[in-house]
Amino acid sequence: MFRSLLSGLCLLAFTSVAHGKDAATPEQLLAEFSRCDAQFFEALNNSRLPAGTLNLARAGSVMAPKVMNPLLEGGRYQAFDQPLVVNGVRLVGYYNEAQSLNKLGSFLFWGFVAEGEVKDVTANLKPLVANNARLVPQRTAFSRVEIRRVGDPIQQWRTEGLSGPGVATPFGFVERVFTVDKGVAEAPIAGRTTIFCSLQGTVTAPLLQVYRPDLNAHLLD
Repeated sequence: MFRSLLSGLCLLAFTSVAHGKDAATPEQLLAEFSRCDAQFFEALNNSRLPAGTLNLARAGSVMAPKVMNPLLEGGRYQAFDQPLVVNGVRLVGYYNEAQSLNKLGSFLFWGFVAEGEVKDVTANLKPLVANNARLVPQRTAFSRVEIRRVGDPIQQWRTEGLSGPGVATPFGFVERVFTVDKGVAEAPIAGRTTIFCSLQGTVTAPLLQVYRPDLNAHLLD
C-alpha cells in the first residue's frame, strides 16, 4: 500500500524559541507522533532538526515533513539523508498517503520507515507509544485501534466495536490506527518496517481539520 550514521545524531534539536520549551529528544517526538493526532505537527512548528533528517515545510498553521503530493504515487515519500535514531531504531524516511476508494471510504496514512524487523522495532519503541497496553499483534503487525461514529464529539474515540483486521470500516465510522508493520515488497520500503498512523472510513473535513492540520481538510472531497 505504501510506496554513515552521524555520531552526534542522538538528540533531536527540537526547540520552541517563542514559547521557551526545552529541546525534545527523538524519543519525545516519536511519543507525540504515536498519538496519531495534531500534536506531532504542532510539535514540529518551531523545531530545529539535525541536518539530513526530516525536511520540513510549512503546511497551514503547522510544519510537516515534506512530500511532493500525498495523492500521487511516487510523490508520497521523503528519504532521509541521515537516519534519525529513536531508542536504537534507525528511521530512514517518512511517507504521507491519502486516497479515496469507491464504497470503502477514505484512507490516510502517515509515518516513518525504519530499518529492522517488526518485532525488534516494536520492542524498542513500545515504551514510547501512547496507550501501549492496547498495542497488540495482528497478523504481521502490532496495532492499536480506535473507532468513532461520525457525529460523536470530535475528540471521542471508542475501543470496542472494532471491525478487526481485514474488515472494511463500516459506513459512518472512522478508525484511527497506530501500526508497526512489515513494509511492502516494492522500493523504497522493501525489507524495512513501517511505523504509521491511519485514519480510514468516513473521514470528514471537520475531522481532518482537527487531526491533520498539515492537510487541506477538503483534500479528498
